[in-house]
Amino acid sequence: MVEHPRVTLRASIRGAAAGLLNRQPAIGKVLATAMGAVEVSMLQVLDFIGTHVSKDFKIRFMRTFFKKKWGGRVVPLGVNFSAETRFLPSQEIYGIVSRSSAFAIGTCYCRTKHKRCDNPTDTCILLGPKAGHALAEIPYRTASFTRVSKERIIQVLDDADKRGLVHQTIFFPTPDYFYVICNCCTCCCEALHDFKRFGTPAVVKSDFIERTDATKCTGCGACVPACPFDARAVVEGRVRVVPGKCFGCGVCARRCPEGAISLVRRA
Repeated sequence: MVEHPRVTLRASIRGAAAGLLNRQPAIGKVLATAMGAVEVSMLQVLDFIGTHVSKDFKIRFMRTFFKKKWGGRVVPLGVNFSAETRFLPSQEIYGIVSRSSAFAIGTCYCRTKHKRCDNPTDTCILLGPKAGHALAEIPYRTASFTRVSKERIIQVLDDADKRGLVHQTIFFPTPDYFYVICNCCTCCCEALHDFKRFGTPAVVKSDFIERTDATKCTGCGACVPACPFDARAVVEGRVRVVPGKCFGCGVCARRCPEGAISLVRRA
């Protein structure tokens, strides 16, 4: 089968860009910094065009220009993992926070805008430059955040986890370059909501997947409504999982009263 020249060209451009970022990570850091500066304004412009010009414009724009370039990468909290699991540096939120100079919390743009739930709004976590995360280097943006202790940030993460929120690192131009940690709900989050409703490619799976111990699972179904990605269902008294839908967020594991669910590394 012969590929279309346009497809081949796009693949070549993506490969060249990936190679450049690998050789010059500072470029990715600059691009992440720039996106952190314009993200809210960009979303406001897209919403305005969607409201007054074309309701499908935002979705088409995301699919065409931002596929795998901007969005949220799901990252578990760091609990409910199988005993044999070992982490790489960017695979769980606790580890990211502990290695960074995380120091500030700001207001969630999406939840403040849509107000579709009663979850707290001060849930966006600013990371300092020690770990290479660039938002802290944008002076005007840091003014909208409140400096807090790392212990307070851990409390925010724990509370978000108990509420069933999804931890995401918001990235650009690849998942390796993120500029803020968000704790997201599927009803308000621009990335999650549009992904579930329209299939926009703005959410990246974590490096983990759920594992349900059938000997412990009673089929109670408590995990089913908890799953933000609709990967679980009770069929004939037993929980069934669609692996392709599991994003490895770990929310279901928190809700299981029997402790039957854990996270394991994806094969």
